[in-house]
Amino acid sequence: MSHLPTYGEVPGRPVGEMSRRSFMRRIFWAGTGLLTIEFLAGTVNFLWPNVRSGLGGKFTLGSAKDIGGAQSSWTQGQPYAFAKARVFFINVPAAESLVSGTNETVADPGDKVLALYRKCPHLGCQIPPLCEKSHWFECLCHGSKYNIIGEKRAGPAPRGMDRFAVTINAGNYIIDTSSKVDGPPIGTATFDTRATADIPHCAA
Repeated sequence: MSHLPTYGEVPGRPVGEMSRRSFMRRIFWAGTGLLTIEFLAGTVNFLWPNVRSGLGGKFTLGSAKDIGGAQSSWTQGQPYAFAKARVFFINVPAAESLVSGTNETVADPGDKVLALYRKCPHLGCQIPPLCEKSHWFECLCHGSKYNIIGEKRAGPAPRGMDRFAVTINAGNYIIDTSSKVDGPPIGTATFDTRATADIPHCAA
């Protein structure tokens, strides 16, 4: 007696063998599911704040002695570029001495420090290191200029350079990048009131 095919069987094909159409359909849905999972995981990872190791967390720079050991010119007013927190760490008394020309060494400024965010408040370009010609920070994208403590002196920026809160714990400087403070308003000039046209610059 010949076998009559049941529902789902294809005459001439062994029972249990998957058709090409069924195989392609399963591959399609499996691929779609995998891509959906990857997309959702990527979205969650992007939106979830990484407060432990990335921007948004706290960073310990060490003591004034540690920073001076890593970059001796910091005690003479040159900004210390701390890449992990995307900041220029400023020894304010030494910076003022550098600009005024007295060139005094300040080994330990205490709490007279600033952590300037390297993102230009104009359109977000990364601000390069201090211009040696002017002793100002000069954005190469659109020409905004800031003095050595981040006060806006020229260009289209709406304010001075933003900064992060700095605390001292057991003699170590700690930068909290979850606490961003807007830069000082236009017209603020704590020191270094030189006119833009009176000094040479790195950026046009």
